[in-house]
Amino acid sequence: MRLALLLLLAAPVLAADLTIELKDFAAMPITGAVDGPGNSAGLLARINFLREEPRAGAAKRRLFVNDLNGPLYIVDRETGKASTYLNLNGLAGQPGIFQKLAIDNLLASGFITFEFDPDYVHNGKFYTVHLEDPTLPASPLPDNHNFPGLRTSGYAVTPPIRTFGKTECEAVLVEWTDSDTSNATFEGTAREVMRLQYNSRIHPMGDLTFNPAARPGDPEWRVIYIATGDGGSGEQTTDIRNNPQRLDTLVGKILRIVPDLAQQTARSTVSENGRYRIPNDNPFARKPGARKEIWAYGLRNPHRLVWDGDRLLALVIGLKTWETVDIVHKGANYGYSQREGPQRLNSDNTLSDPPAPDLIDGVRPIYPVIAYSHGRAPGSGDAIAGGFVYRGKFIFGDITTGRLWWADPKEMVAADDGDPKTMAAMHEVKIAWNGETYPTMSPIAEIGYHARGGKAEHLPGAARTPGGRADVRFGIDAGGDLYILTKSDGVIRKVVAAVLQ
Repeated sequence: MRLALLLLLAAPVLAADLTIELKDFAAMPITGAVDGPGNSAGLLARINFLREEPRAGAAKRRLFVNDLNGPLYIVDRETGKASTYLNLNGLAGQPGIFQKLAIDNLLASGFITFEFDPDYVHNGKFYTVHLEDPTLPASPLPDNHNFPGLRTSGYAVTPPIRTFGKTECEAVLVEWTDSDTSNATFEGTAREVMRLQYNSRIHPMGDLTFNPAARPGDPEWRVIYIATGDGGSGEQTTDIRNNPQRLDTLVGKILRIVPDLAQQTARSTVSENGRYRIPNDNPFARKPGARKEIWAYGLRNPHRLVWDGDRLLALVIGLKTWETVDIVHKGANYGYSQREGPQRLNSDNTLSDPPAPDLIDGVRPIYPVIAYSHGRAPGSGDAIAGGFVYRGKFIFGDITTGRLWWADPKEMVAADDGDPKTMAAMHEVKIAWNGETYPTMSPIAEIGYHARGGKAEHLPGAARTPGGRADVRFGIDAGGDLYILTKSDGVIRKVVAAVLQ
């Protein structure tokens, strides 16, 4: 059967030839529950991103970590102790800033991500994304009662950018300017840059990144890429199913904008809301009816963007069958909701062979360079986590199962050939921790979960995923050191060695 042959050809090749050694780095403050129904008990700290602040010369660089439940922490490199720098959770009884914050267990909601401006050392700017519930009876303006160093005068809410279909939540991109980048608690101003409507609380605006190869004067300098999920629209049977393919909406896309109105003025135009600029060389900047912010489209949930040199990669959580890594190209269509992984996604969400000719509205879709299927067999998983190039290998993992793999970046580039059957090989990564070697992060997270007071016998989610829900994420610092974050136990661990067997 042709479909079975396609699946066989697209399947990853496995080899257990790399072991990484982990050392506990930081146990983050518990913001979740140690007991309770379902997965609400399995996320002691919803730590989502680890970033290192830019610093000049030999100045000591601090690590920052966000928790979806609201806090942004500074983590001491020597002690692993976390202190609260900022908190976006201003819901009733919470000590933060935004009173309409939308938080749901497990989903990528609340305070989703943050990223430092590449010129942070001079301008003190960084950017955050959080999710808001527009139906909550509260002000969308920031409340600085618990953060008096935040000057709120002049903060203005932007008109939401329309998404076809109903609106359940809004993703908000905010620019923060710290007046003293050596302080332990935020002091300065905030400015709303963009507010984007979503049909549901899944697959929101998921990541922000600047090109690390860009330098002052380059067309890419201080130009930000934004990963926007499809809000769950692409799996529906109503008209919103086509939202990831629509060029008149921003969901299911990679966006490219200049957040600072004073930057790249000769190479860009001001946005409709007057809060950011749009590069003139964006692929749809001159296409009638299209949103000029779009860099690439046809994506389900590109919740992580990472760089290999000046090459941008998107890690995309799939629907029923495929988890993928894509190399992001200017103007490219990645097929969703008419493609998933190396296959055609039909209107009833079944899969089949790609059609011949393989076109969507006259455009040939771009296929992933890594894809693995859902399941419990080796080489499969449930939802792709992040990943980074570490010592010449692209190391990535699966959120729920806690499995880790590596791939050769050169093979990934070679697999970017337009053929859906061509994939880079995936190789298993084993994990050494506290004198034992484990096949996944799940048993490690379970030990940490119990050590920190978790009440369930096993990690919640075990009936759905083998070993329970580890909830793995990745971080990397400027020195190239890799960190693995697990929400289930709220612990950050550092990779201290990597050994080929």
